Amino acid sequence: MIIEGDSDIIIRCEWLPEVARQHLTFRNGNVLVLSDDAMAFYKNAAAIEDALGNGLLDMVDLPEPLSANAQGFVVSYRAGFVGLADDKALLITPNDIQLFPNKECALRNQQEIARLALAG
Repeated sequence: MIIEGDSDIIIRCEWLPEVARQHLTFRNGNVLVLSDDAMAFYKNAAAIEDALGNGLLDMVDLPEPLSANAQGFVVSYRAGFVGLADDKALLITPNDIQLFPNKECALRNQQEIARLALAG
């Protein structure tokens, strides 16, 4: 299932229930992959299936699992903010993707749960 949204950064959000992953494709072709226990950032969609990990830019294990609903982990996205089904939030900045326990913490940059580096 594909969730439609309005975003300057994310152009496509696709839930893959058979593997319990959500792919968020960025305008520049990079892809953020969410699973219940990890976040991974890839150079492009083809790199996701590369057995050697070519194109994997960064990956982080999550200390607490994400919960999905029928549409996946993501319930909304706009600009650099992604709301998740379990009330957690992702904040996408030019340098990082950060996971927070809720949107209020994301807006205040407090209680970060995990971080992916976008800048080399």
